[in-house]
Amino acid sequence: MRWTGLLLAVACSHTQPPPAPLSVPSENAAGPANLPDGGPADGGTFSSDAGVPRADLISPITIPGRETPVGLDWGETGKRPAGTIFKNVKLLGAVSADRFMAAMQSMQASLGRKCVLCHLVEQKDFPSDAKKEKQRARDMILMTEEINRRSFGGTIRVTCWTCHRGDEHPADMGFSRDLPEPFTKMPPEQLARKAEDVFKDVRILRGMDVRNFGFIMGWFAREMGAKCTHCHEEKDFAADTPKKTRAREMLDMTSYIAKGYYGNDSPVGCGTCHRGKPIPARTAAEKS
Repeated sequence: MRWTGLLLAVACSHTQPPPAPLSVPSENAAGPANLPDGGPADGGTFSSDAGVPRADLISPITIPGRETPVGLDWGETGKRPAGTIFKNVKLLGAVSADRFMAAMQSMQASLGRKCVLCHLVEQKDFPSDAKKEKQRARDMILMTEEINRRSFGGTIRVTCWTCHRGDEHPADMGFSRDLPEPFTKMPPEQLARKAEDVFKDVRILRGMDVRNFGFIMGWFAREMGAKCTHCHEEKDFAADTPKKTRAREMLDMTSYIAKGYYGNDSPVGCGTCHRGKPIPARTAAEKS
């Protein structure tokens, strides 16, 4: 169906409004983590012949963008499964062609790039997997699904916009090496001790010295635009609070992201999503 290539090209020509999620250098790609119910060998969670979806892969793409495509009016054809119209649709074949095209346009807006980033547009060979960015996009689709399922109970909290904010590469927020109080008042010999020997109830960051532990605590506060008391009880820092527990869960999340998608060399940190706000944005319209 050569007309499908032309259809995609027409859709790409429309200027997309800024929307909203996450990606990174493809050279760091390490393949997606396995989904719990075992998808096809290529990692897909939808069958290309419009089988029953086993995971919501598309909402993190369309929520920050659009649910219906701009510039396409193909009537009943748009209701057919995308996998029956387009070739080489490995992850989103079960969704309608309309929603599939809305997802493609939403990706453009979230990353601020045209179709040519992932597709051979000039050659009109959209099914080709020649570009590494296309495979990386599939990895990122699987990653956002895993994050939302595994760390947010299936609620769509992380979208393409959450990390990308209209740029191909999410911002590098850097790492602050400013010690916060009370660490600045500690003597050098105490800063050199292990964190768990100085503080109570240290579970995740055990084994590091107090100085580096302090750097990380200060970094957390800066990346979230919050004070220590956002997670800690003011008069009992060792006490467990819901937000402190959540912070540990987020550390686990960054760990499985690094292992599953970046070969343990991950650019994803707190600031990748938070951008100085306690609650990350899902869309351009949200005030995170």
